[in-house]
Amino acid sequence: MSRRTARPFAWGLFTLGLGLWLVGGVFAWLTRDLSAQTSWSGSNLIVAFAFGATLLTYPLAGLLIALRRPETPIGWILLVIGVCWGLASTTSYADYGLRLHPGTGQATALAAVVGSAMWAPAIGLTGSILILLFPDGRLPGHRWRWVARLSLFSIVAGTTSLLVTPGDMKDNGYPGVANPLGVSSFGTVIDTAHALVVLIPVAMAASALSLVVRFRNSGRVERQQIKWLAAAAAAVAGIYLVVMPLSAVIPADSSGHAPLWIQTAQDVALISFALIPTAIGIAVLRHRLYEIDVIVRKTLVYAALVVALGLVYLGGIALIGGLVRAASGQQGSLTVALSTLAVAAAFQPFRTRIQRAVDRRFYRSAYDAERAVRMFSDRLREEIGLETLQDAVIAVVNENLQPRSATLWLRSEEGS
Repeated sequence: MSRRTARPFAWGLFTLGLGLWLVGGVFAWLTRDLSAQTSWSGSNLIVAFAFGATLLTYPLAGLLIALRRPETPIGWILLVIGVCWGLASTTSYADYGLRLHPGTGQATALAAVVGSAMWAPAIGLTGSILILLFPDGRLPGHRWRWVARLSLFSIVAGTTSLLVTPGDMKDNGYPGVANPLGVSSFGTVIDTAHALVVLIPVAMAASALSLVVRFRNSGRVERQQIKWLAAAAAAVAGIYLVVMPLSAVIPADSSGHAPLWIQTAQDVALISFALIPTAIGIAVLRHRLYEIDVIVRKTLVYAALVVALGLVYLGGIALIGGLVRAASGQQGSLTVALSTLAVAAAFQPFRTRIQRAVDRRFYRSAYDAERAVRMFSDRLREEIGLETLQDAVIAVVNENLQPRSATLWLRSEEGS
């Protein structure tokens, strides 16, 4: 498809996804006083709209890729995912008709069943097909066709079963409302199709494995592209691995709501989904592609630094607080002040040590180069022979940069 032909299709899909998102946003505002259906619905309306804007990054990244690289299916898949999330947002219209104004007709019930089922194709396409085809739009090999077929089959079968399940929609949050698309004659077929939804995470796991295979067999540019997606996915997964156990363990208050800091953590987890389409857009369009190593390096350093300083702070409060209580029998602001001073004093030494540890473990070439430059600088203070210094400079360059050839040019004393 040429760029001229692709342009109207890309803008059409993006406009459809944006229109559905705007409709969902309007009805979300109209139903803002209704209680949330789940604990992960956002702690307030602002966060709910922020999460909606996060999902809007999928069609936006898809539009940019489809306009500039229409030959790759990555942009088109992102646009389809955006339409699916737009359909999912229409559950706010169902809330408006079924919960706020009951008895308004079949349109709201249709929005309820369609919107409630769209998570399956949105998540399934993101976690399987998109990963399998990233970054060049082709499978890693012929053997991966069965994974793609399994993914598509599980997505289609799971979504269809969610749409045509007959009976009451109480599981979707609408008790007493019959599914207008339900087909009661299917019977056990629907139950079997429901079980096929389990295949979606299986296909997602296999797709993640394909990235490892692709990374090992790819060149330099493709490896940088995979690093962007892997870093974004690891960040999202890491946040969820922390937030989900905390959400399950921390009890709710008397009103049935989680503590504010848990709600904030859940909001961060929801909004973190924007990292994936952003990383895909950067990788496919190759905009600032080679900055991923710097980002990962800084992330590792400062994540470890935050953990270390947090341990120092908590340990200082426990230790100094115990000494103060033993000496005076009470605990005042002195404990917090001293712990804060200890954290401030430890910041720079900790950062330097953690930086060296990360470079030594994950960025060995950069660590060796820095060490070689430091050793050469120390040698300059002691060496005065010009010929010896020339040989040393060439040796350092050859050892760390490994060029095909290296020549040192010096200006003569006459300046010629």
